[in-house]
Amino acid sequence: MLHRACMAYSMVLMLCSTACRGDKDLATELSIQASIQGITENDAHPVIVHSADWVAPQPLPNPIDKEGNELEAFITLSGDELYFLFTPDISISEAKRALDGVSGVYYSKKVNGVWSVPERLELGGDNVLNGCVYTNGKILWFCSLREGNYNPRGDYYTSFFMNGSWGNWQNAGEFLNSILDIEEIHFSTDQNTMIFSAVLPGSYGYADLWQIHREGENWSQPENLGNIINSTEEETFPYLSEDGSELWFTSSSRLGYPGYAIYRSTWQDGEWGEPQEIISNYASEVSIDRQGNLYFTHFLYDENDELLESKIYVAYKEADAVQFNNLI
Repeated sequence: MLHRACMAYSMVLMLCSTACRGDKDLATELSIQASIQGITENDAHPVIVHSADWVAPQPLPNPIDKEGNELEAFITLSGDELYFLFTPDISISEAKRALDGVSGVYYSKKVNGVWSVPERLELGGDNVLNGCVYTNGKILWFCSLREGNYNPRGDYYTSFFMNGSWGNWQNAGEFLNSILDIEEIHFSTDQNTMIFSAVLPGSYGYADLWQIHREGENWSQPENLGNIINSTEEETFPYLSEDGSELWFTSSSRLGYPGYAIYRSTWQDGEWGEPQEIISNYASEVSIDRQGNLYFTHFLYDENDELLESKIYVAYKEADAVQFNNLI
């Protein structure tokens, strides 16, 4: 059951975003929201938070969560810019999604507490599928399935913010995309350390978390983050806190819950501490704002274990939830 303050907050945002629309548009939006509510009510494995620091997670309100699938959220530290992958049908192949003209990276900005209608980012080329964004506001990293890649599964590219939009995209290079075959990434605040998921010699399981450091124009050889972090399962979607003291990631639940879970490890005495399972039940891909609010993907399954949809959820830090409640 959702936290009452968060439920009320979601309703306020929905009403604010639809207040200036016509009756027909409002009816459409309410129909979409009813459809999404129906899906969440049929969720056989609702997310669970194992910490009193966060309230019960909820789907992001309209216009972020709509009919279709939202995933791979990246929230900026300021908490008012959101990047995510949207695709109408997650069950079809990536090759087909690259041709649908809709799937890709979307951007929304929050103004006065209301998210803008998401816009699809044009990041170069036709018939491409872009996703897995990281940005510090100046440079944007994204993975892309397109012609000319080193890796048939997709390469990482970089783009720079110029004249109000992202441009000058270029391939991140053979070392990262072919030799290391990096998957999901995150950076230290100074941009000199990259933490990433990859299958490399010396892995403890299928995919481990590794790190590399800048050496001039090049990167160092990869270092495995060790068996305190990595297991015989897959570790993916790293997130490093602004001060470098917390490492968050996705892996299979170690508490017996179905699907993936979200973990947090803290830096202690020169090494990463034992990870704590923070969110369970098909939870993945966490991104965190400066207030400590957790944005992540939840995959919704019915009682027959059929995938319904994927949605971006947020678990508000308790202090923020109280603040929102006071504003209502």
